[in-house]
Formats: sequence, C-alpha cells, structure tokens
Amino acid sequence: MTRTRWLIIAAVLAVTVAVGWSARPHPVTEADRVDRIAAELRCPVCQGLSVEDSPSDTARSMKALVATRVAEGRTDDEIRAEFQRSYGDWILLSPPLLSGSGLVWLAPIAVVIAGALVALDRTRVKAVPVPEPSSDEVRELRELIAREEREEGTQ
Repeated sequence: MTRTRWLIIAAVLAVTVAVGWSARPHPVTEADRVDRIAAELRCPVCQGLSVEDSPSDTARSMKALVATRVAEGRTDDEIRAEFQRSYGDWILLSPPLLSGSGLVWLAPIAVVIAGALVALDRTRVKAVPVPEPSSDEVRELRELIAREEREEGTQ
C-alpha cells in the first residue's frame, strides 16, 4: 500500500476512536446538573439570558438555590417544578407547548397559515355563471345591431 492510503486509514481510525471516546457514557456530576438546570431557567432580571449566563445577583441566587436542591437529592423535574410554582411557566426558556405561554409560540404559525388560506382564496379565479339570453333578448339585440349597421351605412 502507498503512504497516502496508510494516512487515510490512520485518520479514519483516529476519528473513529475520538467519536467512540466522546460518546461513551460518563457519570453526571452535581455541578453538571446545576449548570444544565440553570441553563434551562430564564433570568427574571435580564429576561433574555438564562440563569447560567446572567451576571445578575438574582441569577446567582437562583443558581445557588438550584445547587442546594441538587445537594438535597431532588430530581431535575422537582427543581424545575419549584421554580414554575414561584414564577409560572415563563421562567422556563422552553415552556411546555400546551401551557398558556407555550401557545404563544403557536400563534404566529396559526396567523401565517390563516393568511395563506385567505390569500389562496382571493387569488382563485371564480367562474361566474352567465345566464343564457332569452329569445326576446336575442331578437332585440339583432334588431339593435341591424339598426346600427343601417345608420353607419348612411353616414
């Protein structure tokens, strides 16, 4: 084999080992849990940042409370539920879809769909049925045409 093939085989083997190593299960520490939960909570002061990312004193206090609850042995769901009881669904950066704040995310989608349906309805060509003229109307139209032709011929 050539040197290039050996290099390709070595590179593929190195990538395979790296992916396997990083994908292996590893125990989640308390600090990891605190960081993950804090990243899911909205800072009430900054409102655009998570508790994990916010520099405010309120966010630091909330993160300390999360750390205390983790140390007490509470589950992630219990800790999130405690914050939801205190602040409502708004405190979660990803609120439940079927809650009031979760439905707010569906409103723009519903408006876009309704607008598309209205636009589609207005752009359709609607065929308006034209009634057949009666025999009296046809006779009157023929007489009118004949009269106009006579008048044009005399001019």
